[in-house]
Amino acid sequence: MDRRFAAFMPKSRRISPTWPYFAQLEIAGNTMGAGSMRMDQIKFVTNPGGERLTVTEAYAHYIESGFSAASYLDYMDEAGIDHMLVYPTIGLPITAYSNIDARVAAAIKRAYNSWLHEFCSAGRGRIHGVGALDLRDVDLAIAEARRCVQELGFRSVYILPDPPNEGIPLDHPCYDDLWAEIVALGVPLGTHECVPHRIGSVGHVGLKHVAGSSIPYAGLATSFGFGEMMAALLFTGAICPRHPELRVVFTESSVGWAATWLPFLDEKWEAVAIRGFPIAEHAPSWYFAKQCSISGDGGDRGFRLAVDAGLTDCLLAASDFPHPESPDFPHAIDKFFDREHSGLDDCTLRKIF
Repeated sequence: MDRRFAAFMPKSRRISPTWPYFAQLEIAGNTMGAGSMRMDQIKFVTNPGGERLTVTEAYAHYIESGFSAASYLDYMDEAGIDHMLVYPTIGLPITAYSNIDARVAAAIKRAYNSWLHEFCSAGRGRIHGVGALDLRDVDLAIAEARRCVQELGFRSVYILPDPPNEGIPLDHPCYDDLWAEIVALGVPLGTHECVPHRIGSVGHVGLKHVAGSSIPYAGLATSFGFGEMMAALLFTGAICPRHPELRVVFTESSVGWAATWLPFLDEKWEAVAIRGFPIAEHAPSWYFAKQCSISGDGGDRGFRLAVDAGLTDCLLAASDFPHPESPDFPHAIDKFFDREHSGLDDCTLRKIF
């Protein structure tokens, strides 16, 4: 991290050697907790022999190697993955607080991107970084996007879909130079939600609406689902029409919402068009089909809904490694092919992969 911002450097503390996924993190007075799932106690994973294992048992090889690039390659070989695009974990919410200065947030992203470049360099050309951008200062975001692509060799960049400045949504003209620069760099723009966070509408919903809920996944569902849906509203309704060469990827929010959310947005577009409001030339679903993609895991039954909605060409595959998302690790990606879950035929699978 830049020396001038060293005083603001995030401070982390690993909770336990056997609890490797969650650390206590402090940034600008904001503390992120250690999560609620004890990886060393809950038998979450089923091995090929049917035995139930804790996550720390199932992931022991990767944990012992510190989740090195070499361990990623081992997983990819076992799962049958040729190439992987890497998004962060703690790096997602680390700047998702409203009291972080724009220069500090940009410095944190630069530090992460530099580390990611070093990590991917050990991946034998199979592990590819997705550069992180912060939206508080557009000029700094543009400069970092250029560095990520031109110097670090990243094939994509991503943003949190939550606008950090109140009253300035993603489709505000102040961001147009950034979208234009990403187009000029020739890479897609990813959007990836996070928890916890305290910026944007989703952050406030998580803080005010479901905080304290007895439902353990309430925060995740609120953030990852609603956050990506609202981003799709803004990109397909205004940003993509203004930037017809921009490519946008929606991630880790399931796939099924695209099949129902886009027709709903189309209805709203048609209603205001009849009343003469200035809107985009085409309906939101048209821009999504032309410029957007969405990724899902192998067990995501929403794939079938998206295919039925005509979105086959927009679909991408994800594994979410090294997160302990599936009890079928390391063979969760096999669910793409078993017809029971995603329900995809061979032609569709070829397009996705």
